[in-house]
Amino acid sequence: MATPEQNRATLERYYEECLNKGNLDVIYEGAVDDHISHGTAPNGRSGVEHLKEWVRLQRAAMPDLHVTVEDWIIEGDKVVSRFTARGTHTGEPYNGQIPARGRKLELPGIVIDEFNEEGKIFESWFSMDGFDLATQLGAFDAPEAP
Repeated sequence: MATPEQNRATLERYYEECLNKGNLDVIYEGAVDDHISHGTAPNGRSGVEHLKEWVRLQRAAMPDLHVTVEDWIIEGDKVVSRFTARGTHTGEPYNGQIPARGRKLELPGIVIDEFNEEGKIFESWFSMDGFDLATQLGAFDAPEAP
C-alpha cells in the first residue's frame, strides 16, 4: 500500500515532468487506465488517454505553461493541490475557440486526487475559474476594427 508521502511524490512528478515539461508519458506512471476526471470536460471523462489529451491541449495553447503548487493537503488516500497556473497563450486556440493573442495567464486552481492501494490516481476533481481564464485570454474583448 502506498503511503501519503508516496502519493504526493507521484503528483510532484506529474506536475513537474508532465505539466511543466510536457512529458505526457508520465501520466501512465501515476494514473490508472480508467482514471475518472471531473472538471476537465463536461460530466467528467474517463480514461488516462483523456487526461493525456487534456494536458496536451493545455500545452499546445500555452507552450510555456508552468504550474506551481502553493499548498498540499494530504488526508488518507486523497491529496489536495492548490496551485497557480501561468503561461502565455501563443499556440493553438484555447479549447478550440479562443485564438492566441500572446496574452499572459495567471490563474489559481485546486485539484483533489484520490489514490488506490497501489499508489495510482483513479479519480480527480479539478476546479479552476473558467470565466477568469477566458477573460485573461481575451475571449470577451471587442473585435478589432477592420
